[in-house]
Amino acid sequence: MSIYNKVKCEECRKEFYKITNTHLWAVHRMTTSEYEAKHPTAKLEDEKLSQDRVAHLRGKTYEEIYGGDGANYQKLKQKENILESRYREIGLAYHGEFCDRCGVSDNLIIHHIDTNRKNNVIDNLQVLCKKCHNRLHKNIPIHKFTGIKLVEQGMQLMLKGLENEFGLDIKDPNFDGTPQRVARAYYEIFEGINCDKDLCEIANTSFPSEYEGMVVVKNIQVFSMCPHHFLPVEYQVNVGYIPDKKTVGLSKLARIVEILAKRPELQEMFTENISKILTTELSPKGVIVQVKGRHMCMVMRGVKKDSWTLTSSVTGPFRDDDKTRAEFMSQIQ
Repeated sequence: MSIYNKVKCEECRKEFYKITNTHLWAVHRMTTSEYEAKHPTAKLEDEKLSQDRVAHLRGKTYEEIYGGDGANYQKLKQKENILESRYREIGLAYHGEFCDRCGVSDNLIIHHIDTNRKNNVIDNLQVLCKKCHNRLHKNIPIHKFTGIKLVEQGMQLMLKGLENEFGLDIKDPNFDGTPQRVARAYYEIFEGINCDKDLCEIANTSFPSEYEGMVVVKNIQVFSMCPHHFLPVEYQVNVGYIPDKKTVGLSKLARIVEILAKRPELQEMFTENISKILTTELSPKGVIVQVKGRHMCMVMRGVKKDSWTLTSSVTGPFRDDDKTRAEFMSQIQ
């Protein structure tokens, strides 16, 4: 029989000898600091257990316990932990003590927008209630956090290949975690693949309109990857259409372009697909898409020319009427 008493978790009512950070985060999505703030009288462990666990350390200095370098590291970590523990206080003071999604003021949690719990800058903090916070994390695909496993393994092979061929020092600390970071980055860069359903839903968010003029959104900057060398491409896109009884929100045009850019495909197909989705879903009188692309496969390798490639797709009056096409060109100057 244990000489220690168990303590009860105030969230799930289960009993433990010690309520750990792991339990609080995995089950309740809260930190120890948040748990203590919510339940100020609750105990994390039996007092005798906590006393016995550190009894052999009492009266000793950091230097005696950890040594010189270890003591300096522990003192630095302690300062960092104090600063980190204040992010909840800072977030609530700046953003207000209510959920940013539903407005309730109970069971509030500070959410890190980029999912990096060490990034405590004010713009990365969002106040959410526990319910909205759980819903948000359920809606975000797991690979958004973990990356694509096969891409991670592929990046490990690439680093090994560079080590074998050129003598790259892959033990350099700057390469620690690089395969995992690339796997997460590729998930974001290529999340436009097989998103036709999402594109249709965005384009279908249209409104009745009697407007018969030209709608133009210009200088939409997006980034993609070329399918031949998997190197970046910078695009500047101009989109115009002439409505026929319905229009779509201007931000939706930019969003359609952004999603289509998150595919490794030729600039010609990228241009054509923008035109195709607008024509299919909006049934406008005419569409014009102009794309200017700066391809790193031409800048970084091969001919090494810093040039721009132009492509366009035109339908209806933009194709058949010189005056309409000239009006669009004057609009984007």
